Formats: sequence, C-alpha cells, structure tokens
Amino acid sequence: MAARIDAQPPHPPIPWTATRQPLSASRVALLTTAGVSMREDAPFDLESERRRPTWGDPTFRRIRSDATAADVEVSHLHIETAFIRRDLNVALPLDRLRELVREGVVGSAAPTHYSTMGYQGSSTEVLETETAPAIAESLAAEGVDLLLLAPV
Repeated sequence: MAARIDAQPPHPPIPWTATRQPLSASRVALLTTAGVSMREDAPFDLESERRRPTWGDPTFRRIRSDATAADVEVSHLHIETAFIRRDLNVALPLDRLRELVREGVVGSAAPTHYSTMGYQGSSTEVLETETAPAIAESLAAEGVDLLLLAPV
C-alpha cells in the first residue's frame, strides 16, 4: 500500500484586482522573494533557519526606491545569491522599473519596495496573517496602484 501524503488545505482564491488606470498613470512597487535588505537594516534570519531547516524567516524588509546593488545585502540559503550580488535586477529589477518610468511606460515608482524570503518551509501562517497585511498597509499609505512580484 502506498503511503498517504497529507496535503495542506487549499488557500482561498487570490483576490486579484483589475487595474483602475493605465500603467502609464500608475505608481508601481516591486516585491522580491530573494531575502534582500538594505545594508543598514537587519538581514533575514539565516541562523534560525540553519538550526531548523524547515523554517523560513517570515518577516519583510523595505527597500528604498533609489537603492543600488551597493546599498543592499542578500541573505537566502535556498538560492545562489552571487547572481543577485552581480546584478540586483535579477531579483529586484529597480533599474528596469526606473527605465520604464523614464520612458513613460510606468507613471512612477513607489518610494518603497519590499523583500521577503521565498522559502517558508513548513508554515506560511505568519507570512499570510502578519507580513502580507503589513506590506499591503504600507503600499496603500504610499498610494501604490500596482505591486509586481519578482519571485526567485
């Protein structure tokens, strides 16, 4: 007899929302799952993850809109971070967003972008009940119209 693998219950439907205005009039923010943080901020908690390999840091970090690769750190055990250190746009395409703003394709870049850890291991509860609502509140406060996910 084959072993039964218990699946997690399905999530409720994703609340996709249609855009209310053209992209050229929208304020856009980015969200990466690469564990990026500003150098002056605390990095993601890799030590706890090393001790508990099925745990992932469920917190988030704010990334300034003017940040460059020299301004950030990358902390993630489940991806090759060297690529991101060579070109931040691999995980957080800030330069590409700035180009789209200059070209008039995008109305404006939000003052703040966000980073989480893509690996959440055994539980996403904190990410869903605390982290995501906190990011959403910040996005609303900054008048963001569209959040683009840059998963890694």
